[in-house]
Amino acid sequence: MAATWEQYHYKRISRHWETVEWYWYRINPKSDFIYWHLSPKWAEQIHHPLNGFNEVMITYLLAMSSPTHGVPVDKYYSGWAGQSQTAINYRGGWSGSHDGDHYGNGHTYYGIKLDVGVGTGGPLFFTHYSYFGFDPHSLHDRYTSSYFDNNRNIALINRAYCIANPKHFPGYGPDAWGLTAADGPEGYVPHAPDANYDRGTLVLTGALASFPYTPEASMAALKHYYRDLGSQLWDIYGTRDAFDPGHNWVSPIYMGLNQAPIIVMVENYRTGLVWKEFMSNPEIGEMLKKFDQLTAAH
Repeated sequence: MAATWEQYHYKRISRHWETVEWYWYRINPKSDFIYWHLSPKWAEQIHHPLNGFNEVMITYLLAMSSPTHGVPVDKYYSGWAGQSQTAINYRGGWSGSHDGDHYGNGHTYYGIKLDVGVGTGGPLFFTHYSYFGFDPHSLHDRYTSSYFDNNRNIALINRAYCIANPKHFPGYGPDAWGLTAADGPEGYVPHAPDANYDRGTLVLTGALASFPYTPEASMAALKHYYRDLGSQLWDIYGTRDAFDPGHNWVSPIYMGLNQAPIIVMVENYRTGLVWKEFMSNPEIGEMLKKFDQLTAAH
């Protein structure tokens, strides 16, 4: 029974994987970008070019790995990490600074060097969603020697910002950190370690989904959230989404979008299981060989 169940889902997943027309999301063969929001109904009316650094790196990695309808590996550098004015304007507009607007960053924040990232690194979900399955230890490019190390530094900068707490919000500290997108008193918005996006809301998934990068600091946050604040932050469905001590506010919702990263990334910290299974796919290995050759050629 188990084998039949596994075979059934293996076939369904394989069929889905092999029929995704990644190239179609480039709009035309000359486009450097993969686009969001293309549809038969709306065509290009609300399209958005994907470029990094943010949560959608996995889109390019999968599109480059497709055995059937993929995109060329050089679109990583011309699209995802592209230097076009479109990409530069998007990054600068998001972060409100020139730090990282050319994809590479190179600045130091709180004594921590950031190779890649907009501003001070952005919300922590940038370091989570693309790496549920794709092991960041396995990826380097012209801008950083290790995306695992780069993601760890983003998490460490996020924590250091919360310890420094330049906007003097209550509740922040070495065991209460993790600014990322979440529910808040003003609704679902991004939270990040900078003046524009720090609103005083702490998000549990920020620190807890960072376990692979910051195990000691994440464990300290987990103990604080559960032992000290458990009556407010934990209930029958697990963690509340976020809390804002300055407004005496706790999110009334349990958001699967933010609970999933905790589950997957804790397992990757414990055993590396999801990383190992995902990276064992031959298409991923073949793509990385081509990508490494491309990277080494420049």
